Amino acid sequence: MEARAVLNVSQPGASSSCTAAPASENHEPRESRPGSARGYANINVGALDNVRAVFWQCYRHLFPPYALAVQMPNGSVVISWSVTDEPHARYPYAAPVVLRFDLELLDAMERADSRKRVRIAEQHEPTLREGMRGYDPFARFPNSRVVIIG
Repeated sequence: MEARAVLNVSQPGASSSCTAAPASENHEPRESRPGSARGYANINVGALDNVRAVFWQCYRHLFPPYALAVQMPNGSVVISWSVTDEPHARYPYAAPVVLRFDLELLDAMERADSRKRVRIAEQHEPTLREGMRGYDPFARFPNSRVVIIG
């Protein structure tokens, strides 16, 4: 039987580390699905594959606790959240943040075990932080912020 892991992330605003822990039967992560175009054709829009789920779990502390991450058919991850309760918001959702991933990085993540995946994702957090510099979720003319990881 194949070993699986579930990622545990500390509370938003706490330290930025995430850890791998043994998976229970109820919290089994989605598998990366092979197929045409690097497996993207077999993934439903919204479902994060095993690799992108690690990135999201390691980076979610940078976003509000109610932020949602959605995987697009091309493999990028779109992150946004509701801002309807904010007095300065002109739109119901924050301008989206799009994470695009280098193909070599994705290959390395697919070959790595769960602990190494976490370490790889954590090593790329400064790239995301730098890419988010100056980001305004309440922009008058919202444009998605695209950050390339890898």
